[in-house]
Amino acid sequence: MSPTYTIERRARIEVNTDPQRRCYNGCHFSSEFQWTNWETLNSNVSEETLDDKLTFWRELNDYAVSQRGESAKCEFRSVITNP
Repeated sequence: MSPTYTIERRARIEVNTDPQRRCYNGCHFSSEFQWTNWETLNSNVSEETLDDKLTFWRELNDYAVSQRGESAKCEFRSVITNP
């Protein structure tokens, strides 16, 4: 039996770090970028289709970044689920 994989992603989000939580017209007084937790995009992906699916998600994210800017940037990884 060949191994199966899970494709996961995480996004970079802006977090308000101001102790008073001030926000003016959508801009925080102080903030920083943090990575979210990993979440599943595809599960039970075969080894044969893994590269194609990862390429699809990365190209789709590259397009999102080109349209919406760096705030749409995500990271992707594959995790073996059934060795």
